[in-house]
Amino acid sequence: MNALLRHTCRLLLAIVATVLPAASRAGTVVHFDTNVGAFDVELYDTAMPITVANFLAYVNAGSYTSSLIHRSTTYNPTDIQIVQGGGYYLSGSTLVNVPTNAPIVLESGTVGNVRGTIAMARGAATDSATSQFYFNVQSNPALDGNYAVFGNVVGAAGLTALDAIGAVPVYDCSVQLGSAFAELPLTAPSLDPASLVLVKSVVAVPEPSVATLAVAGLAAAACVRRRAAAGDRRA
Repeated sequence: MNALLRHTCRLLLAIVATVLPAASRAGTVVHFDTNVGAFDVELYDTAMPITVANFLAYVNAGSYTSSLIHRSTTYNPTDIQIVQGGGYYLSGSTLVNVPTNAPIVLESGTVGNVRGTIAMARGAATDSATSQFYFNVQSNPALDGNYAVFGNVVGAAGLTALDAIGAVPVYDCSVQLGSAFAELPLTAPSLDPASLVLVKSVVAVPEPSVATLAVAGLAAAACVRRRAAAGDRRA
């Protein structure tokens, strides 16, 4: 088998290895791109429909573009271990509130606040969640039942990116920016916008079509047969 054919077969097999797991996923996948790391999150569409629909409305509106992680509690080992965002975005060098839709009811789910999950943040009122969310950097069972957990970070690489966000130093910037920024993660001890932990974008990852899967599968199968035939000729 010539070099070009071998390369094509390797490429097709790699495509199949990528798209087949995506086709079998249970829920919508969204991709977070931050200046600290990128990762995917799979949402619990069936188990938490109201919460997922609310979150995706903000995603599809581009509300999280250039938003920031404005709160991190990981500096305190005796506190909950979360990083929180979705409330503010950077417009030029100014922090602006993310425009919010009507608050949603608190959905009770079967998944607790385990490491790597995402949940909706809220105010004192039970049914007050809007745009803000948080990630559980470590498991936080004390939060179970009080917040809607609606997805989880995908894979070890995703958890590594989440840990990188959680490892960013935290500063009390409440005097300069207000009480919401008392636990602000900054990559450098400066309020320069470059020091913020920015969520550059959050986008839904489209599922591969049935036709794409069929074509990739047939092409890969043909490559496997050619490899087998080439091996027989060499034997």
